[in-house]
Amino acid sequence: MNWTTFGHKKAIQGVYKAYLANRLSHAYLIIGNENVGKTTLSLDIAKLVNCTSENKPCSDCRNCKRIDSNSHTDVSLIDIFSEKNSATSGIDELREAFIAKTNRKPFEGSCRVFILQSIDNMRVEQSNILLKTLEEPPEDTIVILLAENINSVLETIRSRCQLIFLDPLKESEVLEYLTTQFSIDDPVMLKNITKLSQGRLGRAIQMINDPREVDYLNEIMVGFLEIFHFSLIEKFDFSQAVAQKLQKNRTKTINEINLWLSCLRDLLLIKSGFENDIYSEDYVKLSNDLSFDEIFNTGKAIEETLALLDLNINPRLTLDNFMLRVHHVN
Repeated sequence: MNWTTFGHKKAIQGVYKAYLANRLSHAYLIIGNENVGKTTLSLDIAKLVNCTSENKPCSDCRNCKRIDSNSHTDVSLIDIFSEKNSATSGIDELREAFIAKTNRKPFEGSCRVFILQSIDNMRVEQSNILLKTLEEPPEDTIVILLAENINSVLETIRSRCQLIFLDPLKESEVLEYLTTQFSIDDPVMLKNITKLSQGRLGRAIQMINDPREVDYLNEIMVGFLEIFHFSLIEKFDFSQAVAQKLQKNRTKTINEINLWLSCLRDLLLIKSGFENDIYSEDYVKLSNDLSFDEIFNTGKAIEETLALLDLNINPRLTLDNFMLRVHHVN
């Protein structure tokens, strides 16, 4: 076997055990953060059911190679509900790229696999189109749905799928992968990328391929540290800016807010005596200025803010309330 998915052993073992028992589900719903490995696991499942080698998936036979190159006619990767699509275009693409093809027999391999990305914000009209296929699945067809938040997926969809949860990898796992797969001579940069990835291997690879991604993430984290020194008016201005970013790109902004938790984790490590050359003087000074309780309470406030945003509570009011709970440092 040669799974491209790294880590996520429980998910791999569950899928492979079901395959050996001839009990693979006709529909999977894979839940996990952006860049955590959902698409990679989906493509591994597609290779598993279409691989022609004895040890499946081999990643070396013709079918596996064509799936890896996104050129296999029986495997479709569809991002219907991306932000660039309107409700109407999403429905049209669902009909044309998915429904119209589900009843066709496999052409190259032994199973047709449809991978539908970004289904978190699926509307009722779109879900009704999808439900018929999930209720009456064609033979030799597997549908894999990808989402970041299970609470954003309609119950009628969830109940018809086998659920797979992908948690972020441990930092040691990310570091192991980067060390074995890439030649990085700068150990400080390697540690920084590992930390900033937050257990998302895809994000770590992005940062290696594009160093500007590292600068962007560092900028977000430094910007968060500054709010401890802001006046109340400045905090509300910051809140307004984040609320506006949420309207333009919700997924990206939620990921940025999650980075705030990573900042607090670093502050706790420094305050506990952990020494690491990747931390700047700003981190060290702020960790000295804040107590353990103040750091913990800020983290709790962020988690509660994310929960409220997930419930679609007014973003500006939610963020303003969070800013009121941030301790001020002179």
